[in-house]
Amino acid sequence: MKTHKLVVLLVTLLFFLNVSAFKSDTISLDQILLKSPLINQNNPALTVSEISYDEYEIKAVNFQDAIDFSAGLWITNNENQAQDNRMAIRGFGARSAFGIRGIKIILDGIPLTTPDGQSQVDNIPFQLIDNIEIMKSLSSTRYGNASGGVVSINTFSNLPDKLITGVGFGSYGYKNINGTYSTNSERSSTILNIFQTESDGYRDHSSHLNKSVFFKHVRAFHNMDLKFNLLYFDSPYAFDPGGLNIESVEESRSQARDRNILYNSQESVKQIQTGMVLSGDTKLGIVNSNVYYSNRDFNGLLPFTNGGYVELNRDFSGAEISIKDKSKNFEWMVGASIQNQKDDRKRFENNEGQKGVKVMDQIESFKSYGAFVLGSFNKLKYSIQAGLRYDVHEISLDDNMVDIGIDQQYIDYSKSLGAFSPNLGFIYNLTKNDELYLNYGHAYETPSLSELSANPNGTGFNEELSPMISKGVDIGFRKSLEDASYNVTAFYINTEDEIVSYEIWGMNYYRNLGTSKRYGIELEGSYRLNKLNTFNASYTQANYEFTNQLINGQLPGVPKSNFSIEWIFNKDTFYAKLDLKYAHSLFADDMNQFKVPSFFLSNLAFKNTYRIKDLDVTAGFQIRNLFDEKYYDNIRLNAFGNRFYEPASLRSYIFSVSANF
Repeated sequence: MKTHKLVVLLVTLLFFLNVSAFKSDTISLDQILLKSPLINQNNPALTVSEISYDEYEIKAVNFQDAIDFSAGLWITNNENQAQDNRMAIRGFGARSAFGIRGIKIILDGIPLTTPDGQSQVDNIPFQLIDNIEIMKSLSSTRYGNASGGVVSINTFSNLPDKLITGVGFGSYGYKNINGTYSTNSERSSTILNIFQTESDGYRDHSSHLNKSVFFKHVRAFHNMDLKFNLLYFDSPYAFDPGGLNIESVEESRSQARDRNILYNSQESVKQIQTGMVLSGDTKLGIVNSNVYYSNRDFNGLLPFTNGGYVELNRDFSGAEISIKDKSKNFEWMVGASIQNQKDDRKRFENNEGQKGVKVMDQIESFKSYGAFVLGSFNKLKYSIQAGLRYDVHEISLDDNMVDIGIDQQYIDYSKSLGAFSPNLGFIYNLTKNDELYLNYGHAYETPSLSELSANPNGTGFNEELSPMISKGVDIGFRKSLEDASYNVTAFYINTEDEIVSYEIWGMNYYRNLGTSKRYGIELEGSYRLNKLNTFNASYTQANYEFTNQLINGQLPGVPKSNFSIEWIFNKDTFYAKLDLKYAHSLFADDMNQFKVPSFFLSNLAFKNTYRIKDLDVTAGFQIRNLFDEKYYDNIRLNAFGNRFYEPASLRSYIFSVSANF
């Protein structure tokens, strides 16, 4: 009840502010100007990448395609829809057994990440992405818990065509159908998108079906700007083929693990999310606020009996308000946020795909309250930036098994955690287009509710699992010209109580693994050769070292180096795109005994638009894994029985056609 009152208070405060005129940011090639309210000013002393798209270029086939070309970022597990994408930024998030951990995901100003640090991107309308901003510096000063990195995704607010319909077909039974309706006026715009995709999958027992509806409305009033989003996602089935050991891979790459078939391993998800962002220019300064709510209904079957049938209903809500202003050479920003998460988690026996007796029934709660202040002193040649944030997290568990007459000890758990997160940055402008920057920041990450509830000692939370604390430094140089831009960054991060995953009989558990040091160099750039040809590239060379008692090694699940190159050709209505990606070998286990080989991957795509009477018809063709590389789409870290490997599909094809009205 306390949380709901604070939400109402924040929204009411915004509406009663005396707003005068709306102002919006713009994008310029001369400097890094961010569309999202990531920090206190438009040009931060932080390492930030931006990936932009236009309405007509070749669309991403999946979320990994949309975000893959950023130094320091590693994303896997695109093909196993039951496990969701796994993403790491400078190693943060690499431990995740499924979904994303330790990284903030934001869609159109609305957080997708729960207060305990869990994210899924299976419901993002990747075909409507306008731009993506990726903050790689430690950012708990602005975003609190689980901010090893921030990914802010902005979708198109309007499209030039009123109605777009399309279908696609491809290898392994891939099919999609989609439709987008767009309308806009002088002061408002609306987009409605319906999308469905399904596939039989490359491996046995890996088919899936996803359906989604995305609605976005933007309206500019005389004194404020309003943005409203509604996202509905339904995945009635996504089967999990499981991990294989190397002997099984050599026998058949496309087979599923026998226990995953026996226990009918899969997941089904329904999620609805809605949120509203309000911003305007007031007497106090520029005000930005949001309020949001999400419900995710999840059912999962895991390849073991005891607790292998999972039912989870998650409610997630929150609100944030911030005010920023400037006076002469000084800029400042203050803000506060609240979030509330409640997981109703039940586990039953999985009797070879059939729901058995209940073995767990508990309500898990995670509430967060945070406040921050950011400031910068700006001169013509330099800028000094600093910030401080304080967060309080209230974590609790209520056991419901006693209420239904189960003879076991009642479990009641509650804990309060507080954290200070400072930040200090400096920018020196060498010329109008060249600048050096230095940043020192903190980040912390509590275990998520699903990680705490995975208790190797039985029911209840794993009280031996502690938050991980990180401190880091970035030193970078960036240059931006009319046809080219690039940046070079060196980073060093020290982390205590690193959280890693391990597996026992198919069940994922988590533990703290001593300390870790992450350091490396990131390079990325873009070059427009002429009006027809553009090149984008990124390169990462890093070490992710950990020390646990007398053991020294590399953090598993993330390569020491990788690079990507992308060539885009555009002449009139014809587009072509070729991307090349290399990833260094990585380790599959904490002991560094099992090394996953490096791989080289390439994709090629074409599209052209034809005018047929009053219709614009666009035909596209893509070749995925152009050189038929044998590599792994996902690695299951520390998997029991050395079942680390999830083989990726070989060469495949996708054909698409759409009509624009």
